[in-house]
Amino acid sequence: MRFLLLALVAAALLLYFTFGLRFGYVTLTPTHLLNAQGQNRYAFQLYEDGKNVGVTGTCAVRSGQATLRLLDPSGTQVAGQSCQPGTWSLKLMGGGHQGVYRLIVDLNHYTGMLDLQETRE
Repeated sequence: MRFLLLALVAAALLLYFTFGLRFGYVTLTPTHLLNAQGQNRYAFQLYEDGKNVGVTGTCAVRSGQATLRLLDPSGTQVAGQSCQPGTWSLKLMGGGHQGVYRLIVDLNHYTGMLDLQETRE
């Protein structure tokens, strides 16, 4: 039993120092992150011309940085925002043409909370 507990602690530490720990699912629930690193991608399908899609929410940063970018179907960045230490509101919207819009979240030793919701207009 002690070996199993030691193995779990070692695995959690390894994850913390390589990828970071993430509790929640971005765009579905508030997500708490500890030393998170790497890149996450989310796709939003827009079916009608003239409509908008994106995300709204908040980021509460204790340390590190998160950079959010919204790309249109051609791959051009249409919105972006960076989360520095503090609490910030977020709104990244794009639209006009139908297709798949992609949200890219770059995390650099991010510790804090991300609360994003898909928004359509």
